[in-house]
Amino acid sequence: MYKILGMGNALTDVLVQLPSDELLIELGLPRGSMQLIDKSTFDALQHRIEEMPKQLVCGGSAANTMTGVSKMGITSGFVGKVHADHVGDHYRNDLEHHGVVAHMFEDGQSSGQCLVFISPDGQRTFATFLGAAASFMAHEIEPSLFEGYDLFYIEGYLVQNHELILAAIVHAKAAGLRVALDLASYNVVEDNREFLCSLIETHVDLVFANEEEAMALTGMEPTKALAWMAERVDIAIVKLGEKGAMACRGDETVGMPAVKAICVDTTGAGDLFAAGFLYGLASEKTLSDCLRYGTIAAGKVVEYIGPKLDQAGWDAVLCHY
Repeated sequence: MYKILGMGNALTDVLVQLPSDELLIELGLPRGSMQLIDKSTFDALQHRIEEMPKQLVCGGSAANTMTGVSKMGITSGFVGKVHADHVGDHYRNDLEHHGVVAHMFEDGQSSGQCLVFISPDGQRTFATFLGAAASFMAHEIEPSLFEGYDLFYIEGYLVQNHELILAAIVHAKAAGLRVALDLASYNVVEDNREFLCSLIETHVDLVFANEEEAMALTGMEPTKALAWMAERVDIAIVKLGEKGAMACRGDETVGMPAVKAICVDTTGAGDLFAAGFLYGLASEKTLSDCLRYGTIAAGKVVEYIGPKLDQAGWDAVLCHY
């Protein structure tokens, strides 16, 4: 049985629906970006949105993907770090509730949280307080974590700690796992381009990117960026939003249109695209089928607030195909 292990920042999402983008401008948050913030800034922002309607869900890019993989029937695990507080306990319990094996470390700092500002058109902007997640160190990664797994999926948001990523990937490779990397956000790529290029050149087997991330990495438009990445990894995937997605493996390049959807929130769209694609890969489907599962999952989650689907949503993903 194919098993997938993910690693990322363990973050509880605070979802805030905005009536306009005025607050983003006021707060100096670039629309569609992910900005790291400290505890004092997080507390100030919490106070600023105190009277606004909010929704709390367990998130984090890789954890969202592993939850999706699990709900589609593939065994998955997640490695992350939280504090032994109510937020951390809820996070661990939520993973296990969704069938994900929780390999959780603990630290004295507060558990990480991410303010997710949802614009009227569904675009999301992140202000992230990493908390305990920021203290996850390379020396804590043990080879035994990777035993029994076939693929290691890592989110680009972890690039605040290059040593952690490298240590985890080296252990994963030594254990015989394939490595998949999601580039996470265009500004993450811009700030860490040299490091990410090095990973892709030497350690990565699959890479996921959207148009903006592909441009930030390669300086090229999507088709050329896909070819550039495919020369360096086994499978390269570029997500094109409303235009669908495309993938390349060796001499094979395929595209897939997006699924028609009523978009209310794009949070988790890329994460669940990856879940659908990895489900197809684990099920030994064709490259085109993998893309199809990805676009269906992404198209379904944008119709929900937050990065998770209920059981009816997952049933629709699997039956839709």
